[in-house]
Amino acid sequence: MLQRRLFFNGRLPSIFTGCVSKWFIIILIAVLMGLPCGSRGHAAEKNQWYIRAAAGAIWGRDADFSDKDCKSTSPPALFGCGPGSDGKSLGTDGDFGQYLVLEFAGGRHLKPWLRTELAFHFRPNMKYSGSANFLNVSGPQPVSTTARSMGLMTNVFVELAPLLDLSASRWHPYLGAGAGLSHNKLDKVTYRFPEAQNHHLSITPSGRRWDAAYQITAGLGILFTQKWILDISVRYEDLGSVETDRGGMYMDHINGSIDIARTEADLKGFGTLIGLRYNY
Repeated sequence: MLQRRLFFNGRLPSIFTGCVSKWFIIILIAVLMGLPCGSRGHAAEKNQWYIRAAAGAIWGRDADFSDKDCKSTSPPALFGCGPGSDGKSLGTDGDFGQYLVLEFAGGRHLKPWLRTELAFHFRPNMKYSGSANFLNVSGPQPVSTTARSMGLMTNVFVELAPLLDLSASRWHPYLGAGAGLSHNKLDKVTYRFPEAQNHHLSITPSGRRWDAAYQITAGLGILFTQKWILDISVRYEDLGSVETDRGGMYMDHINGSIDIARTEADLKGFGTLIGLRYNY
């Protein structure tokens, strides 16, 4: 139980993603220097299967919470339509920062230059930090929550080495794209108003949803042997959206709660992954 709490309260993912971003270049240089000078790889054979495991750090792009329907009146929209206190559309301005991604995949080489795979992805702890722009509220309006995402992606990769006559080299660059489904779970969203006179806290319901997802990848496979490959890649991903459910919103200046409509924010990011592939 203690290990689970340490993992999901953000400490382990923060440590891991920090190491990935800080030591990425050092690890890469050390691995390349450790490869035997005479090592050479070969293009994978048609119908050869492989498994892959990877971990990395993703940097979330802008994730601004807004109403799914700003004109909703039954139940009422949280933000409403029009500009907020900062002149932007009513909502929040923030992102999910840097977070850990874990990935496990099994695939097959359809041709020496073409492979496809089914990949399971997991992001256990994405911490949101932002600010709202409600009208008639003095001072800052910090917003915070946590999200998790998991799902399946079908990926297709084009291996450039066979196309560029580099099959005998240890360097195997590739390009890829994938599409699939992502299950995104959002914890309750906390809105604070520390300098307001009477109302200092609002908490909206949590929510979860299945959404379409896709990614675009560029990477480099570095052969240790014909079977073992170090996999280094950069990725842009779109996992759809996270959303709060319709339901009771807690407000610290009233008794009970009030019914509120759904809000949502995009879940997109760009990052790096390091992993191993094993051909068999």
